[in-house]
Amino acid sequence: MFYHVERGWRERSRAQNKTEKHTLVEHRKAHGVLVYHRGRPVGWCQFGPSKELPRIDNMRDYAPSHEGELWRITCFFTDRDYRRKGVARAALNGAIRYMKEHGAEVVEAYPVDPRRRHSSDKFWNGTPDLFNSAGFTKVCKLGRERWIFKKTL
Repeated sequence: MFYHVERGWRERSRAQNKTEKHTLVEHRKAHGVLVYHRGRPVGWCQFGPSKELPRIDNMRDYAPSHEGELWRITCFFTDRDYRRKGVARAALNGAIRYMKEHGAEVVEAYPVDPRRRHSSDKFWNGTPDLFNSAGFTKVCKLGRERWIFKKTL
């Protein structure tokens, strides 16, 4: 829910977030892809049109890389036992495929700079290498630890 709300995320209860996310999914206002291994979910990627994920708009250093409809990739999850096995890449490829099929023209992503010595659990926005390998272009820095990457579909 973090990227779905503009402010006040910390004041919300877990139950409130869960209920609201469920409502967003039911109304097709939340997008994601799941990655499975032998029938077990091992990862996911959240994405969607910028109007569904407005929190980025309130970041101090943020300026959109594109005028017009913009889609965003905001976060990933990979099960600890499946890290470094291509799960995030599979999720990213699935998200890109979905966005293309649904008319997205431009997508932004906000990876974390791995040189800042984060533990692997801090890479829920993805890494620059992940987006470079999928044909994204680095646009500019976003804060101290993130970048804006852009891809025209």
